[in-house]
Amino acid sequence: MTQTGTPAATEAAPQAQERLAPSTRRTYAILVGLTTLSVLVQAVTAGLFVNQKGDSADSWTDVHGLIAYPVMVLALITAIYSFVAMRRTVPRLWAWTALLFVATVGQWLSGHAITTLHMDWVIPIHVVLAFLIWGLAIVLSVRSASLRRLADTVGV
Repeated sequence: MTQTGTPAATEAAPQAQERLAPSTRRTYAILVGLTTLSVLVQAVTAGLFVNQKGDSADSWTDVHGLIAYPVMVLALITAIYSFVAMRRTVPRLWAWTALLFVATVGQWLSGHAITTLHMDWVIPIHVVLAFLIWGLAIVLSVRSASLRRLADTVGV
């Protein structure tokens, strides 16, 4: 404990974040931004086939399924980068980034259960998971922006 009554670990965390190289912050922000953009595109393609019938809906379902792969790959690259480059300075961030990857894999699996195995009862789970992924992607985007702002304020 410090004189102010706060744990010493919480005061050390901002100092560790201040030591994070600007290029590391920038790279993480770019990776999170690309991942978030791919999640948005995934959501848009889902909206395009939900209320359609016939071949058009099937085409958008295929596009939606194909976009799932770049979403997972980007989330994986971002998680690996945050673990390798940031785990000592921002220890919880890599875990949240890894959770985003795990959630995208779960989303992909639930999507295949719906389309390949015709398990329509999985649709509500798939939709709720999509909202959770979107929320987590936004939280990580805001966090990456705050890391960039921290670098601007301390002159790193």
